Amino acid sequence: MSKRAETEADGTPAAAKPSQAPVAALPSAAAAPADKQPARKAGKHAPNIVDYVQTEFATFGQKPFSDVDSLVLSVLSYFHLPKRLARTNSWEGVRLVELYRADCFEDMYGMLWDPDSSARLLAALAASPRFRDVRAMGYRVRNDPAQEKQFGALTLQLSDEEAFVAFRGTDNTILGWKEDFNMAFRYPVPSQEEACRYLEEAAGHARGRLMLGGHSKGGNLAVYAAFSCSEPVRARIERVFSHDGPGFPESVFQNGSIERVRDRVRKTLPQSSIVGMLLEHQEDYQVIRSSTFSAFQHDPYSWVVEDGAFVAEGSLTPAAKYLDLTLNEWVQSLSARDREQVVDSVYALVESAGQTTMAGMRDNWQKAVPEIISNAIRMDDESRALILQAVKELIVLGGKKVPEMFARKAVSDSSE
Repeated sequence: MSKRAETEADGTPAAAKPSQAPVAALPSAAAAPADKQPARKAGKHAPNIVDYVQTEFATFGQKPFSDVDSLVLSVLSYFHLPKRLARTNSWEGVRLVELYRADCFEDMYGMLWDPDSSARLLAALAASPRFRDVRAMGYRVRNDPAQEKQFGALTLQLSDEEAFVAFRGTDNTILGWKEDFNMAFRYPVPSQEEACRYLEEAAGHARGRLMLGGHSKGGNLAVYAAFSCSEPVRARIERVFSHDGPGFPESVFQNGSIERVRDRVRKTLPQSSIVGMLLEHQEDYQVIRSSTFSAFQHDPYSWVVEDGAFVAEGSLTPAAKYLDLTLNEWVQSLSARDREQVVDSVYALVESAGQTTMAGMRDNWQKAVPEIISNAIRMDDESRALILQAVKELIVLGGKKVPEMFARKAVSDSSE
């Protein structure tokens, strides 16, 4: 694409301050159909971050900031704040209770993965003594197809003593997923550099100690920004939260970059983590319980919260360990050039379906899938051969890892 196409939250004049009416009613129009929601285990509802916000009434002055608070605010960074809420773009910001406006619901979370849970979370935040007076400010969205960049961030001033900088993870756009895959061969990616610039800007306006965090790619951006920012800013960083965020290339660990903040990073992974185990992952991590299974555990609304904390699990599942070993070794077996060509070729096929979001792909799959297959058949011989060879190597490597996993389990069992 020859013309740069960058979009950013602008400075449209702020809308009138909304009346602070009761927040119990939820917008039913925002709820996604049941068959569009990730599958979860049947039975009793497992308490999650929404239940936590609904029941935790202590202010941040009364009860310290926690891992669960970090996930709550990291998820908030996914919300799309419309022009009618333009004061969130400024560094004066607005109280979270002021975000609860019925005329903004569809814009804010209509295109998110789980609009229904997002609606309930916003209602809970607006009513919560712990969260309703937190100020949301410095909202930024910068998506640039030319750079293959998808970036979003929001700063939350918790009190005069501390602020939380939340980085948006991979959103519903095809562009966002492309940048994720680019991490396999490019470092840094544009969003990582953008995260560092944003942190420097936020630090100039936020008061007190700084905490950083994000879910999925947002967790990776938080860690990157923390070890790449200027020393004066880094000195103010108290903690960095990465919630199922991917790791970094080996070079980051070899050159000591991660050591600048390693003791401040708190990484959480669900039992069947896939995204959080990608690339090198030498940060320490805590395994927590999810109410769903397999790849669906990446959903932050599935993470179980009891007594104000995540429910800890002993270790990752065998399947997660297997995928970690297989995928990371497979990526390393390909040259950087081959990784780039595979990613670009697959992305071109997906883009050929004419959809810009994953939701669009899902809802229009009957048209999108035949279009992708048709274009795959017409793909040039070199690209097709490279993709097929890469898939073949993945299958072979996966087969080799099965006996290795059994051997590791035997050693583990004998040591118990």
